[in-house]
Amino acid sequence: MFCVNLLTGIVPKSSVNYFDSISFKSQLNPFPIFNPSPSSRSHPSPSSPLPSIQSKLRKLRERIETVKNTQKVTEAMKLVAAAKVRRAQEAVINGRPFAETLVEVLFDINEHCQLEDVEIPLTAVRPVKRVALVVITGDRGLCGGFNNAILKKADSRIAELKKLGLDCTLISVGKKGNAYYHRRPNVNVDSFIEGESFPTSKEAQVIADDVFSLFLCEEVDKVELLYMKFVSLIKSNPVIHTLLPLTSKGEACDVNGKSVDASEDEFLD
Repeated sequence: MFCVNLLTGIVPKSSVNYFDSISFKSQLNPFPIFNPSPSSRSHPSPSSPLPSIQSKLRKLRERIETVKNTQKVTEAMKLVAAAKVRRAQEAVINGRPFAETLVEVLFDINEHCQLEDVEIPLTAVRPVKRVALVVITGDRGLCGGFNNAILKKADSRIAELKKLGLDCTLISVGKKGNAYYHRRPNVNVDSFIEGESFPTSKEAQVIADDVFSLFLCEEVDKVELLYMKFVSLIKSNPVIHTLLPLTSKGEACDVNGKSVDASEDEFLD
C-alpha cells in the first residue's frame, strides 16, 4: 500500500511538471518556428516571386531591343533628311544668281520702255486701292518657325494695309497656309494653290496666271510676294517682294500720293 501510494504520489507530480514546462515554453515563444527541410529549400514553391522577376527581365530586354531598333531607323532618317537638305540648299544657292540677274534685266527693260514711251501692261502704275498678297508656306510642319514666321508676316502686312485704308486679297500657296486661312473666314482669299513636294514650272505657271489675271483686269493695283528667304540651314527670314507693277520702290502710291510699299520691300530696290 505504501508503494502504491508512493507511485501515485510521484506520477501526478511529474505530469504537472511536464505540462508546466510546456506552458512556460509556449509563453516564451507563442508563434511556432518552421524549420524547412533541405529538400523544400532546393525546390521553390509555386508562390515564389522568381517567375515574376524573370518576366520583368524579359520585358526589359524586349524594350531595350525596341529602343535600339528605333535608334537605327532614326539614324537612317537623319541621313536621308541631310541628303534632301543638301540638294535643296544647292538648288537655292545655284538659282539665286539667275533670279538676281533676271531682276536686273527686267529693271533695265522697264527703264528703256519708259524712255521710248512704250506701254507695257505689267509696268502700269496706277493709284493703289487694292493689293494682292501671294503667301507661300510649306506643305508640312516640324520645321521650327518656318510657317509661323511667314504667316505672322502676312498678318502684320494685312493689318498695315488696312491702316492705310486699302483692301487686300490673298493667294495662298502651300498646305499649311491653306489650312491656316481656311480657319479664318474674315480674310479674303482669292485662291488656294497646292503643289507637289518639289515645285515645277507647271505650279509656277498656275500662280503666274492668277497674278496676271488679277493685275491686268485691274482687280488689284499691286501684287506682293511673301516667302521665307533662305539664309542658312538654321535661319530663314520672312521677306516681301513687289511683283507688279515692275517699278522701283516708292512709285506705288495710293489715291492721296502716299507710298504703300513695305519698308522692307526688296524687289527692284
